Amino acid sequence: MKKIIVGFLLVSGSLLGQESEKSIAIIGGPSQSWTKNRLSTKDENTSFTNLGLQYTSYKSSKLAIVLTTLAGFKGELTSPGIWDSKHISAGANMRYFVLSRGNSGILNPFVQVGANASARRDVGFPGNAYELNAEGGLGVGVKITDKWSLIAQTNLAIPMAQSTEGGVAIGSVRGTNNSTSFGLVYHLGDSKAKKQEAAKKAAEDDLAKARAQQAAQQAAAQKADEQAKAETLAKTKAKEEADLKLAQQEKAAAEAKSEAIAATQREAAAERQKVERFTSSSLTIILYMTNRWEIQETSMSTLHKIVSLMGEYPESKVEIMGHSDNFGSTQNNQKVSKYRADGVAKFFKDQGIKANRMKISAFGETKPTASNQTKAGMSLNRRVEIKLIK
Repeated sequence: MKKIIVGFLLVSGSLLGQESEKSIAIIGGPSQSWTKNRLSTKDENTSFTNLGLQYTSYKSSKLAIVLTTLAGFKGELTSPGIWDSKHISAGANMRYFVLSRGNSGILNPFVQVGANASARRDVGFPGNAYELNAEGGLGVGVKITDKWSLIAQTNLAIPMAQSTEGGVAIGSVRGTNNSTSFGLVYHLGDSKAKKQEAAKKAAEDDLAKARAQQAAQQAAAQKADEQAKAETLAKTKAKEEADLKLAQQEKAAAEAKSEAIAATQREAAAERQKVERFTSSSLTIILYMTNRWEIQETSMSTLHKIVSLMGEYPESKVEIMGHSDNFGSTQNNQKVSKYRADGVAKFFKDQGIKANRMKISAFGETKPTASNQTKAGMSLNRRVEIKLIK
């Protein structure tokens, strides 16, 4: 039984390792325990008064992991020497709120499900009963300020396994424990909505910088191309002026040759522009928000540009590579990167690009383009890379 309880606590601890926003509450209230008396073997009802602490770690706007420890007694609170029954419990629950955190509402109902481990001493019996229980319940949070709120909840716990002096019983334990608790909650840390807004702004700033760099590179390439054209034109003009000094009989041939050269140069320049436009779009990066895979409106013009290029080059293909930052589990990040790559592929299919011209890959968090130690780096890692292959 001790191994089961230790394993249960280790699982709870691993969930806490992912925490973002937290709160702590002092709770108390009554409970009813229907159990089988180990001496008389008769069913009996015991009423307890509970006091304890509750620690909550919010994983999203609606989902939280809750750790609760309670000490229950039957008797006078001021006279613990005459308590005739007592128990302690520690448990973990997954709690789902009806409304998102940051909502302006005062009341926020929730449901929860989980498990707890307890130790109970029955009246008139010197030994202890140790139990591992499955539990679920309902409750509501009442917002007072950004930092303080009230909580009311009721839980029903059903024993799955029990260890007593008589041995270990699994799956055949009788009894339930129904507890009602009220408490005062103190919230730690910034709100999730503010963190999301800050992350969104950082991603927008990074995207603006990336666009500015891309625009500067395009301007530099355009300037270099114009200079090359000017140099070519100057050379052509000098050659034409030299040819004018030749004899009259050579003038017609020289002009025809100059025109042929100019036409060739114009065709070459046009081909260079076409190749440069293909090359500049050969690697496109589309960025995403945390744990999202919908294509942003700001990325549509870039995707349409790639579709246009693939129409000009009907033999070209495209490689679509989905990536994620390292926030959350590896399995979830792998799924998110696959969803992102599939979303871009679906867009291309909707635009008439055949599936045999697309290669889709999902790398999860395994190929970061920047450090995952900063929010700016993580925002750059939430991406899809699109590579054109001529």
